[in-house]
Amino acid sequence: MKFNKTETAKVKKLLLQWESEGKLSHDKVMELLNNVELSENKSTFDWRNLSLLAFFFAVMCIIMATALMISDDWLERLINTVFDVHDSLKSLFFFILAGTLYFLAKKRREAYPKKVFSNESLFLFGSVCVAFGITYLGFTLGMSDGYFPILILLASLIFGSVGLFWDTTVNWYLAIVALALWFGTATSYWSGSDDLFIGMNYPMRYVLFGLMLIGLSKVFQRFKWPSRFVSSTYFVGLVALFFSFWLLSVFGNYVDLGAWSEVSQYKFIIWAVVLAIISLIAIWYGLRFNEKVTRDVGIVFLLLNLYTRYFEYFWDSLHKVLFFIILAISFWLIGRKAENIWNLADKVEG
Repeated sequence: MKFNKTETAKVKKLLLQWESEGKLSHDKVMELLNNVELSENKSTFDWRNLSLLAFFFAVMCIIMATALMISDDWLERLINTVFDVHDSLKSLFFFILAGTLYFLAKKRREAYPKKVFSNESLFLFGSVCVAFGITYLGFTLGMSDGYFPILILLASLIFGSVGLFWDTTVNWYLAIVALALWFGTATSYWSGSDDLFIGMNYPMRYVLFGLMLIGLSKVFQRFKWPSRFVSSTYFVGLVALFFSFWLLSVFGNYVDLGAWSEVSQYKFIIWAVVLAIISLIAIWYGLRFNEKVTRDVGIVFLLLNLYTRYFEYFWDSLHKVLFFIILAISFWLIGRKAENIWNLADKVEG
C-alpha cells in the first residue's frame, strides 16, 4: 500500500508496538517495514487530484464555450446551416446523441471502473446534448414565450433519472441545479407581475427549497437504490438553506434594491439572529451525532454571519486602520484555535 510520510510514521510506530507486545515476530515486522519503506520512496505526487482538476477544467471550458456560443447565436446559426431541418428533428438528433453518449459512458465505466472522472465527464457531455434537445423541443412546441419552466423541470427529471438508475454523481448534481432553476423560474412565473411569491422574495423561497432537499435526503435513507445520493442531496440542501438565511440577513425580504438601500441594516438583525441560532444548532447536532458536514456548515456560516455583521455595522464607524487590525487579530485567533484542534486530533490519531 502507498503511504505518505505521516501515515508511514504511524504505521512504523504501530508495527514496533505490536512487536514489543509479542503480536508479531521480528522477521514479520521487518518484512512489513521494508514494504512501507518502498511505498514511502515512491512518488507522493497526487495524480488523482491532478486528474480531477484536469477534467474539471475541461468540463468548465466546454460549458463556457457552449454558453458563449449560445449567447452569441453562433452555435444556433451553425446548427441551422448544417442541419437545415425542422426543430423537431434537431431535438430528436440531440436526444439520440445524448442517449448514445450515456450508453458509451455506462459501458466505459464497466470496462474501466477506476477512470471515474473521464467516465463522469462523458456523462456530462451527454447531459449537454440533453439540454440542446430540450431547447429545440421548446422551439418546436413554441414554448419560448410560454410556460418554459416546464422544460427546465423536464431536464431535471432526465438528469435525475440518469443519475439514479445509472449511478452517476455528475448527473445527480445537474438534476439538483436544474431543479433549483425550475423552482426559481416557476415561482416567478406563478407570481405574475408581482415580484414577491406569496409574500416571499427569492432568498426566502430558497429557504423552502433547501428544506425540501434536506427532506428528500431523509426519504432517500429509507430506500436502498438512491442511498448513494443521500449525502450529496443533504449537503446541497443544507448549503442552500444556510446561504438563503445569510442573504436574508443582508437583504431581508426586499426585492427593490432602491428601497433596500434606504433601510438601516439593523432592521434585518432578526435574520442575523435566526442564522446564528440555526448555525449553533447545526454545530451542536453535528457534535452530538457525529455529523461532520452539518457541524462544518454550521461553523462556516456562523463565522460568515459574524464577519458580515462586523462589516455592516463597523465599516463606517471605525477608523480603517483599527478596522483591519481587529479583523487581522480575529483571523489570527481563529487560525490559532484551528491549529490547536488540528494538533490535538493528530495526537489522538497517533
